[in-house]
Amino acid sequence: MGLQTIFKLLVFVCFFSGMSVRAMTLEEAVESAIKNDPTLRASKLNQLATEENIAIAKARLMPQISLQGSTNQLTQTTTQDFPAGGSTSRSFTGPSVNHQLVLRQALIRPKELSLLRYAELQTEYMSLKYKYDLNELKSKVFNAWIELIASQQIANAYEIPLPLMEISARQELVKYEKGDGTKDAAIEAYAQYENAKMIHMQAEESAQVKKGIFEKIARVSTKELANYTFSMEPEKILNESEKLIISENFRNRSIEIQMAKLQELMQIERIKTATADHNPTFDLLAAINFAQNDATSTQGYKYKNKQIGIQYTIPIFNGGGISAATRQASFGYESSLVESEALAIKIENEFDSIWSQAVGGQARQIALMNLFYSSEEQLKGAERSLELGVKSISDVAIAKNAVARRKVDLINTILDNKKVFYKIKKFLK
Repeated sequence: MGLQTIFKLLVFVCFFSGMSVRAMTLEEAVESAIKNDPTLRASKLNQLATEENIAIAKARLMPQISLQGSTNQLTQTTTQDFPAGGSTSRSFTGPSVNHQLVLRQALIRPKELSLLRYAELQTEYMSLKYKYDLNELKSKVFNAWIELIASQQIANAYEIPLPLMEISARQELVKYEKGDGTKDAAIEAYAQYENAKMIHMQAEESAQVKKGIFEKIARVSTKELANYTFSMEPEKILNESEKLIISENFRNRSIEIQMAKLQELMQIERIKTATADHNPTFDLLAAINFAQNDATSTQGYKYKNKQIGIQYTIPIFNGGGISAATRQASFGYESSLVESEALAIKIENEFDSIWSQAVGGQARQIALMNLFYSSEEQLKGAERSLELGVKSISDVAIAKNAVARRKVDLINTILDNKKVFYKIKKFLK
């Protein structure tokens, strides 16, 4: 980059350093959006809800203690017939009680272990999902922020030449009426003024829309915002030697790719969960039983039993459902691998596009800066020529309008560059 270009860049920075708008700092706007954005709140609640799956899965491996029983009023008559004839009977009336305290501790539960691992991966996935949503919100706030500032500066730029263009239009009309000018020149001057006025009006409407968008996203009122000076200095100059490093960081730090990898691991755990239904399970079982009059042979008796042992379950045949569930989980895993591959291609293409926009945007910004300075010099020349009587007010108005248009082109290019650099700046280190 030549010394002349560097000097122009510095002049341009100083020129735009005075561009200000009533706005809070970007950090405050982001903080306000984080507190109030409903989508982000929903994402956080979903994350917290998913975290409870770990506790649910762990509970199946923890000791299970239950107390069950019944208490009834029993009235029973027992009659016995004798082979030789005759019979005898006995009646009993009293409480019938049966209470049982049971302790069950899982010893070998392959399915529950897989479900626990799945819950942990799912929680990690939702944590990344919240981080992704947070980054998306920050990006929305940033874009709304710079678009608001740029839209107001564009409206201001279009407003500057209007007074002189109006004077020029009136002057051409007067000249035509006096016979010193032509009809087509008068019509052209008036049309140029009306067109510039409509463009300015459209820019003002766009600025109001951007203001509303910013207020809705950041959840703040622009009436309560403090003065803020927005610097529009050129971004860091990129070079090809940095591309490989930034590209690698772009892929390694991509939240989408991390989420895709977790999806693969989750599908693997689904396969393990499905196949675990083929495996035996073992539980430690201990129970204390207290009963009274709960059977004919125990009428009038109270007794207490204690038992401890191992309970096992060995699946033999389940109608083919387990095999179907395993195949289903396997297909899901293969699908996640394909989706990860597609995502990697998408991320790579996205980076190439962003890099191309950044490099091309820098070159375009420098070119537009030169055009902007050129138009300013042309305006100064037209103003000097007007003082000498060589050119008319119409020539000065046209030159001033050209300055406004080139300034708007420059602002739009800087706006696009800032959006692009926002995406890659975190990968520069």
